Amino acid sequence: MEKKGKRIILISSLSVLYLTVFLIYILRSLGPFIEEFLRFLALFGLLSLFVSSIMAAFTREIFQVFGKPFKKVHHIIALTALGLVTLHPIFVVIFYKNASLFLPNFDSLSSFMTFAGAPSLYLILLATLAGFFQRRIPKFWRYVHGLNYVALIFGVIHGIKIGADLSSSSALKIIYILMLVLTTGAFVFKRYRNYKKKQRIKEKQEQRKLKEETIKV
Repeated sequence: MEKKGKRIILISSLSVLYLTVFLIYILRSLGPFIEEFLRFLALFGLLSLFVSSIMAAFTREIFQVFGKPFKKVHHIIALTALGLVTLHPIFVVIFYKNASLFLPNFDSLSSFMTFAGAPSLYLILLATLAGFFQRRIPKFWRYVHGLNYVALIFGVIHGIKIGADLSSSSALKIIYILMLVLTTGAFVFKRYRNYKKKQRIKEKQEQRKLKEETIKV
């Protein structure tokens, strides 16, 4: 399949995903504007984080499809997601006039996961910073950046337990849980691909070393 065809399929698939979530979100009884705005930020911020995380496992394919470095495409979606999920708690605190919502709740495991939006946000910010400073911390930036996956789990559980949309809409719940499963699969696939790449490099180095030793003899 040509590059243009792959690009059309990818963009169409993402458009269908976002449109489906939007239609499910909008075709229901709507509440006050500010509450719906808060829900919109959370739903689409989390959805964009999923898309960004899944795409991270296919850097080669993304480059082939768009003809641009993966980071440029990835950063557009990732920064959009970051903006949405950051604005969500800020407006929640302003609306409810309760700054304590920025703090994790350690009363119990159930309470922690119910209000896991706060730790999720901090993990996302930490992971984002690690991505920007990867040249300064080359040895372990990937481990810190991987906290995004933990943040996504927190975000989905938080949404299901306390989010008005995820907790009440079976369709949205299925979509977001499916996205979490796909993201987990992409994470495993990415690690497997990196492992195979390291193995190939190691084999080539060993072959080169054996060849050099043979020539010397």
